[in-house]
Amino acid sequence: MNAIAIMQTPQSKGASLAGVVNALGTKDFESETLHFLNQKSGAEHYCIYRVREGMPQFLGGASVRGAHAMQHGAVDKRWPRRSFIELHQADEATRSAENTLMFHNNIEEIEDPTLQSALEHFHIADRVMVCGHAIDDFYAMSVMRSRESGQFAEDELHDLAASADLLIAACAKQASLYWDRSKAIANFESVDVIETNLRASDWGLSERELQVSARILFGISAYGISIDLGLGEETIATYRKRLYARLKIGGRHELLQRYLTLL
Repeated sequence: MNAIAIMQTPQSKGASLAGVVNALGTKDFESETLHFLNQKSGAEHYCIYRVREGMPQFLGGASVRGAHAMQHGAVDKRWPRRSFIELHQADEATRSAENTLMFHNNIEEIEDPTLQSALEHFHIADRVMVCGHAIDDFYAMSVMRSRESGQFAEDELHDLAASADLLIAACAKQASLYWDRSKAIANFESVDVIETNLRASDWGLSERELQVSARILFGISAYGISIDLGLGEETIATYRKRLYARLKIGGRHELLQRYLTLL
């Protein structure tokens, strides 16, 4: 990974972060950020990731062509779970840096085969990663151009680097204002949604344990679960005890914490 020095130079004309800032906390943030990146550097796709307590997570992104490859979750079997080698390397590299760093990656040297396959599938010709720490987390913005547009020009890379600190700060703010809240709400929207997430996990629950877990997480009482599943309360208590023992947890609060790690 080759780091590019961040030049603290005035912003070039023709592209402003005002639209990005004004969209903070709204669903328009991703499209406004894409518009800014496209004007600034000709970028056509971008993805935002966060590493929290060592766990990588996709937060958002956009593409001039609509839905982007990196938005496919682990439940999409076409895209196996990634190793996120680059994110962990960039996280370590930026820990001692005072400012945000930007890495210009040689696509042919990417170590993660799943990422390399995805970039090849979507005809990505060039890619940079804007990386930095905000509050207690590491954020990385992967900015890409297709083969149709070709590689980033030197002046485009410097223009992008000049906005790096603000971009990472904006990503962190959007995460706290919108992504974390909207994602949490969406993943507790219904019992069906929770069951789908649990089925994609590696918890090893039986079908009944999974059904009981989903209803506990949705906030249904033991009596309500027994009515919903057509089982006695004692049977529900047995399944609850089994699943807590299988997961080595002590109660609903720990079950909730475990569920949040899946999201």
